[in-house]
Amino acid sequence: MSNKDYILKKILHAEVQTEPWKHMIIDDFLPEPLYQAIVIETREYEQVMDKKNADRGYVVTINKSIDVWPDKEINPNLYEYYKILTDADVEFAIKKQVNVENIHENKLSKDLWSSYDIQKSGFTYAVHPDREEKIHTLVHYLADAGDDSTLGTTLYSSNVESNKLNTQEDYLKRARYLPNSAILFSPCEKKGFMTNHAMFHTSKQTKFRKTLQTFWLKEPRDWTNLEWSATNLK
Repeated sequence: MSNKDYILKKILHAEVQTEPWKHMIIDDFLPEPLYQAIVIETREYEQVMDKKNADRGYVVTINKSIDVWPDKEINPNLYEYYKILTDADVEFAIKKQVNVENIHENKLSKDLWSSYDIQKSGFTYAVHPDREEKIHTLVHYLADAGDDSTLGTTLYSSNVESNKLNTQEDYLKRARYLPNSAILFSPCEKKGFMTNHAMFHTSKQTKFRKTLQTFWLKEPRDWTNLEWSATNLK
């Protein structure tokens, strides 16, 4: 089975969960050899982050509309990862699973953006639904064995405005931070369907929370500079 077919199967056979809003949590999202190869290719960023006086670091790994991709020679596995995620079959499979009828359209994205994101203990990303210019959101956990599983994504009521929710107290569910696990959903800002989520790193057990966060976008965007929110590790 090809890596693309493996991922398609994982998406199409995953349990779609509706509480507190529609999403999928997929364990073993990638074939293990591909996952381990990506971990190796991104390990250098941990070493860079270790030397930074920052709570959050990032590396833009793809911004398709402006032709930013992983180097095919240096990072062939990351390159393959994004070739698969930009495939129309994969995007339509995601729509089939997590789009909400009469809320989300079935149109293909015009851009794909993703970053390697790393946070130290003490960092909090407060509750937010993700803007609807993001068609789909994927948070893929690059946890190591033995990491604190509470560092996953926390999910909140779909009926309450995000600014009225307490990040650490009001969550209803948590996706566990496990190696090669992922959460997928279609962002929505409408009451009753709001995809309110957050993360907070308060662990003493695990030094770094590491993810690949990917957004399928309605329109082309240049999001190569995020230094207003995190430290660029490149």
